[in-house]
Amino acid sequence: MSPHIYDSEVSMSLKQMIALVSFLTLSIVAQGTLFSIVNAAEDEVANINGASISSDEFQKRMERLTREGQGNFDTAEGKEELLDILISREVLNQEGKRLGLDKKKEVKERIEELTKEVMISEVVNQIAAEKLTDAEMKKYYNKNKAEFKEVRASHILVKTEEEAKEIKKKLDQGGDFAALAKEKSTDPGSAPRGGDLGFFTKDRMVKAFSDAAFSLKVNEISKPVQSPFGFHIIKVVETKDAKNFEELAPAQLQNIRGTMINDEIDQLKEKAKIKINKNRLMQISSVPPDHSMDGPGEHSMSDPPSEK
Repeated sequence: MSPHIYDSEVSMSLKQMIALVSFLTLSIVAQGTLFSIVNAAEDEVANINGASISSDEFQKRMERLTREGQGNFDTAEGKEELLDILISREVLNQEGKRLGLDKKKEVKERIEELTKEVMISEVVNQIAAEKLTDAEMKKYYNKNKAEFKEVRASHILVKTEEEAKEIKKKLDQGGDFAALAKEKSTDPGSAPRGGDLGFFTKDRMVKAFSDAAFSLKVNEISKPVQSPFGFHIIKVVETKDAKNFEELAPAQLQNIRGTMINDEIDQLKEKAKIKINKNRLMQISSVPPDHSMDGPGEHSMSDPPSEK
């Protein structure tokens, strides 16, 4: 699957190749075949058993992959390499159809999944193009500026509430937070630093943790807080007001984009009619069920779905 190595300028890393193959796979899903049939032979870049790669199709793929940083194809060697990859993909696609693999249930399900991924990607891109202009981002940021306040906090993470209560008791009696974090915390990232998590905004942590941390005053220590990771004792060390929009770093702007897109998704979910069968959901396991002892006709019945 890896390309021939011919020049360091145009050769791709394995990671780039995987991304390229993924892109091309989605192209197959979206179009049924990688290429269309064209009448004008002079417009063909290549023809694979009647499936034509037109110059227009090739150029679009080359431009998009270059724009996405998948490689440098604007050289003779780069174009030949990309063409070879496209031909390989189409040959494999045609062979799969010859073998009847496109009729298999598993393949159909996978194609349906990938089709959804293409649609989701396009919807997100459209939301970004319409909603994520600089003006809209600045408006959103200024409206929700309080949400971008930062705190610097330390925490001690343990498995049980009893452990957390015992640590809180020691802290209330004058125990050193950093020393106890180094000794007791199960968080490998922060424990060596005395539990220090650095500065973070409210959306960077799980809700239970953030709600507790942002409700504390400087040097105040929380009661045990439960999260999916265990039980936390949190201490806020410092707070920092939100910056002006023009002062935000690229990573912070990216976080705002993500938050705005999630808000749009939440609005779509609110408009949708969603039913959740929670009882059935909780019965599902990642371990496949053992049907070896099932008798003929035995089956389970799920509970009726409940309105969300």
